[in-house]
Amino acid sequence: MAGRELILLALIVQLTLAQPPPHGHGIDLEGCGIHKGCMTIPPGCHKGQQGAEACDGIYVQEVMHNNPSNIHIQLFARNVAGWVAVGFNTVPHMSGTDVLACQADEEGRVVIKNLHNVNHTNAMDKNGEVAPYIYAAEGRLQNGSISCQFVRPLVTPREDYDLNLNMEHYIIFAWNYNQTAPATGPLMHMHQAPPIVSNATYTAHSVFLNNETGGEFDLSGCGKTKGCSRAPAGCSSAEECYYIFTQQVNAHNKDMVDIEVSGLVSGWVAVGYNSNYTMNGTDVVGCQMTPERERVAVKKLHNVNHTNLLDYPHNSSIHGLARVETHFANGRIYCRFSRIIKGIENDTFSRDLSQKSYIILAANINATARAWEPLGHMHSWAPTILPDTHTAMDVTFNYNATTGQPDLPLDTRQQAEESDVTSVDKLKPHIIDLSDCGKAKGCSRAPAGCQSSEECIYVFTQRPNESTMMVTYEISGMFAGWVALGVNFNYSMNGADVHGCQLTPDNQKVVVKKVHNINFTNVLDSESNVGMGLVNTGGSFVNNHIYCTFTRPIKPIGSDSYSRDLSQKATFILAGNVNGTAPQNKSLMYKHNGYEPLALPDQLTALDTTFNYNATAAEPASRRHVHPRFRKPTEVV
Repeated sequence: MAGRELILLALIVQLTLAQPPPHGHGIDLEGCGIHKGCMTIPPGCHKGQQGAEACDGIYVQEVMHNNPSNIHIQLFARNVAGWVAVGFNTVPHMSGTDVLACQADEEGRVVIKNLHNVNHTNAMDKNGEVAPYIYAAEGRLQNGSISCQFVRPLVTPREDYDLNLNMEHYIIFAWNYNQTAPATGPLMHMHQAPPIVSNATYTAHSVFLNNETGGEFDLSGCGKTKGCSRAPAGCSSAEECYYIFTQQVNAHNKDMVDIEVSGLVSGWVAVGYNSNYTMNGTDVVGCQMTPERERVAVKKLHNVNHTNLLDYPHNSSIHGLARVETHFANGRIYCRFSRIIKGIENDTFSRDLSQKSYIILAANINATARAWEPLGHMHSWAPTILPDTHTAMDVTFNYNATTGQPDLPLDTRQQAEESDVTSVDKLKPHIIDLSDCGKAKGCSRAPAGCQSSEECIYVFTQRPNESTMMVTYEISGMFAGWVALGVNFNYSMNGADVHGCQLTPDNQKVVVKKVHNINFTNVLDSESNVGMGLVNTGGSFVNNHIYCTFTRPIKPIGSDSYSRDLSQKATFILAGNVNGTAPQNKSLMYKHNGYEPLALPDQLTALDTTFNYNATAAEPASRRHVHPRFRKPTEVV
């Protein structure tokens, strides 16, 4: 473009831009999300009586109607007397960013600079020009705050420095409170607070507001146009479900899959993909609140020995993801993103989702972390794993799980007999289905003649899945402390591999705990994860009955030295305690009482489904050792 034409363009732009008023930052947010792209800091700061004047930072972009090859940009930072800048990059970090900055010089004038970031240092181009393709620039420092506006072409001749803004890119907002610099030099000083990075990629033509979505699920296409899963059973919306997950192939790019995840938590919610039924080795995408609770950051991670690590901590926290959008409201995290189905070349962490994987949902109630940090804390309750394996192209599944229920107040999990009843005592107990005992599942109940989990002192079922080598257990006991299932190679609790379901002291939660018995004392397998090795846990306490369910590997995984190999024959033992409650993070703590522990008469494996025992009457506890008290159904009169 000739010099005369550049001057003419600058004059036209200068005349068409609105002049800022003598007070405030002068940025008009009307049209944001309609024909402008806008970010406000913090999100939603413009919604009060003060409007945009209440915001600490603002970024506005709009392609010019009278010259669509140019973009008009406005920036504002409150209580900033150094510089404010916006950067454009194809990855969500500063290095390599195309930077547009408004910096105060030593005399208080604001100068607009177009720089490029190399290894986190802002530099001018090789000709030493500060802003060769910036037009109609205005900036001012007023009341200790910087505001500016300018125009630049979407595409400039400086291909080595300036990003083509027609391409999708992240928007990075940064500032320095007080470091000035000469008008002809670079910024010289780094930002003094972590930059605000958009959770989604945009182009110059994108219209958006606050980089957020409404967080609303459309579940009408579940099982038809998208695959879906939600928990617990019976929940139908994001407002009542602890988890919701959906997937569908992107309508415009068949190599991408669009994923939505939601969790009723204020820490993080995550979805993982693995070839086996465990978190270790999982390909994870996590959506986590930042410590300031101003936004939800999306992170691409991989799980090594049950610890989540960023795939590329020095490159991009969301490597391989695109179109990221998030929302947080009413204690619920929502995120939506797209990812490449078959993975990126040389990416050793991402699974090929065209191959079948287990899909795992996990969450943490309140653990926050910064956008560039890993999740940092383990899940607050056992993850939920979809029952079958799926590829990213599967849209025919629509699960409404009975498992994966976190330890929340019971009246949120149990259905009341009357709509206006919330008393725990009037809630219906969980009824264990015994119709397929001896066929699809192995069962045992006591005392003799009891027919349901409502009247039996003990009920125990196991349902194996040979293809996954996992087994799901249900346990019910007429106790108000704990009920437990122990597995041992002899008729004794000492040395048993124990799964305990214990009521908390406030009678509001049933916690599933994995423990091992040493000299008749139950010890947690892991103090930091009381349900270590268990998934799909859930529990309730109603009408003096404790109920719980959980799924575990049939064979121990990795270095697990406490769990028995349930593919080998062992003795299954049921025990309970009438009143021994304990906090969520403590072991069973109290010995069995009220009724003597009962052992199944035959040694079994977790793969057995043909047994269906109905026991003789359970007796009050009088001895420490365990006696076989069960009879086979054919022996019961």
